[in-house]
Amino acid sequence: MIKYTDTTVFNVESQTIVNTVNCVGVMGAGLALEFKLRYPDMYEDYLNRCKQTQVRVDRPYLYRGYESPWIMNFATKNNWKYPSKIEWIEQGLTYFVNNYERGKIESIAFPKLGCDRGGLNWNDVREVMEKYLSDVAIDVYICLDRESHASGIEGLMVEMLNNKNNQFWISQLKIRSNIADIINSALPIKRFRQLQQIPGVGKKTYEDIFKLLYLKSQSETANNLHSDRQSSAGDSEADKVGHQAGVVW
Repeated sequence: MIKYTDTTVFNVESQTIVNTVNCVGVMGAGLALEFKLRYPDMYEDYLNRCKQTQVRVDRPYLYRGYESPWIMNFATKNNWKYPSKIEWIEQGLTYFVNNYERGKIESIAFPKLGCDRGGLNWNDVREVMEKYLSDVAIDVYICLDRESHASGIEGLMVEMLNNKNNQFWISQLKIRSNIADIINSALPIKRFRQLQQIPGVGKKTYEDIFKLLYLKSQSETANNLHSDRQSSAGDSEADKVGHQAGVVW
């Protein structure tokens, strides 16, 4: 069953979330960059797979190195420099539909495949996604990512960044005073990605601030989780699979 939501894949209660990638080892912008910053072990595995030419547009693969979530890297283009093609979306979805049960996927959250950096028209992609995903026997979330204000961990990160009474990130990261002034003059922001759009904020500064605030927000969130979400090692067959990194169906 398809369920549409305005939030991002990171905020959906889904066993598996989908990252859109290329086949040459670059996660430099958009959704892929956020996946890279949130899940660095997954990124290193992806780099190794690209070096071995194992990442293909017709064959999405699962990364299960984290207890939660599982990550499906879905290649929507060969090279990051060039646009996506609708036939690659169809090929990847065909593979997913034929293999999700074997991969023990119980629920999954997709972004708008190939529509951001890939340049595809959402109306065309939506038609294709509905064609292939409507009849699968699991919950399928299609995340439109059109919230005006951040939510989830991103919301905590934005709140920390906007709090001018506690700008610990400036001292911890040794942000130059002129850059800190530029950032402060642009605050408050509503979505964290807006930080990257501020003139004068470079890629490294953005990534450093993201990683610091993400880890701090993640720590605060973890303190509020219920203890029953912590599963015992080897508790079930799904748990055993869950710690096999980079499983290809």
